[in-house]
Amino acid sequence: MKRVIVVLALLFAFRADAHVGSPDVFFEGDAGPYKLFVTVRTPQVIPGIADIEIRSESPDVTDLTVVPLRLTGPGSELPPTPDHADRSRVDPQFFTAQLWLMEHGSLQVRITANGARGTGTLAVPVAAFARSTLQMSTGLGALLALLMLVLAISIVAILAGAAREATLEPGESPAPAARRRTTIATLVASAIVLGLIALGNLWWNAEANNYNNWVQKPWVVQTTRDGCTLRISHQDWQDYDVLLRDHGHLMHLFLVSDKRDRIAHLHPEPDGAAFTQRLPSLPAGRYQLYADIVFASGFPITGTATLDLPDLHCDALTGDDSTWAGPAATGDLAGGAKLIFDRPAHLRANVATPLHFHVVEANGNLAQLEPYMGMTAHAAIVGDGVFAHLHPSGSVAMPALELAQTSGMSATMRMGDMAMPMPPITPDFQFPYGFPKPGDYRIFVQIKRAGAVETGAFDIHVDQP
Repeated sequence: MKRVIVVLALLFAFRADAHVGSPDVFFEGDAGPYKLFVTVRTPQVIPGIADIEIRSESPDVTDLTVVPLRLTGPGSELPPTPDHADRSRVDPQFFTAQLWLMEHGSLQVRITANGARGTGTLAVPVAAFARSTLQMSTGLGALLALLMLVLAISIVAILAGAAREATLEPGESPAPAARRRTTIATLVASAIVLGLIALGNLWWNAEANNYNNWVQKPWVVQTTRDGCTLRISHQDWQDYDVLLRDHGHLMHLFLVSDKRDRIAHLHPEPDGAAFTQRLPSLPAGRYQLYADIVFASGFPITGTATLDLPDLHCDALTGDDSTWAGPAATGDLAGGAKLIFDRPAHLRANVATPLHFHVVEANGNLAQLEPYMGMTAHAAIVGDGVFAHLHPSGSVAMPALELAQTSGMSATMRMGDMAMPMPPITPDFQFPYGFPKPGDYRIFVQIKRAGAVETGAFDIHVDQP
């Protein structure tokens, strides 16, 4: 039998995007007795200012405070003084705040809610990483260059004047020796100033190059074909303890056809120094690959790749692995059941909106769902340059959320295969999310019913904000 082997090599752990083209964090959770819908709009650069939006489900929240701190390690239990969120005058259940994110890596925004039912705290994991570098404007660059020239000339002039005038009596003219000292001082000062400018330029370039290393970049992909096996490796992965399990799996891999009429949700497992995965039967075509992993720090990344496949005739999938195929988007399920999308009247870019779904049987009654990897449902959102893997709690990675909720535990307890209490499984659920830009998207929603993983697909258009 032929095999298809795909090797993915990462450039550097933090250079890949956590969700592709969708960096903002959306989360729904409880701060004690208060249910909060939280949006963290991360900055383009680090350090940078994050915009925080919080909506309380109930009107009895009187005050919210927010504070950023590390997710784990030193600093995770030593928060700075929190900032008070501003309550909207138009909508008293809506609060906003701004926070400086000062470092790259796994952070959390800790929210404390005060109200009629007491006080509660909610920690929201945030993957802080630079998405770009800010370019200096031509006008500002010219102004700074002019000021540098004036400063350099002033320094040389001051030192030359000091060498010429320091030993003269009032009214005395400089002697030839003084003029020679002035010439030497001018040359030496000019050399020193030029040297400092050159060293400053080298330092600036070194810092800029170092910063560019933190800007997210895609994974590099090399492919060879030889059957139905997918192989994923990294030269630095010798010990898989650097990764945390997310819903019982170290990796979630999505293959999406260019026409978005095929999707496979797979879970490669360690095999020696690599991950391997048996591929399902797939028609020939070009597929986009999205590989989700979470590092031990709680930092999630999504690797991307493009793969051209021939017709594959492979064994049926088992366990949590699943596929969907259809010429058009549909919520039809087996046995006449339906996955129904309660579409909002309008979807606008950069506006946080709960995407609500429910599942009914052929007779119209609500369906009986089963846990799918510990959750009611999973969703994958695919758009032009956008991919997001969602859960009913939002866009955060579950291991990062576990770390945030166990921040008071010892490091040994944290590093175990953590398991949060399973949320209630209900046929009526929603995904907190905000589309990052206008355009056409397809939403793939996966549930488990009667022992089988089922998928519904929905096409939507997102308007300008």
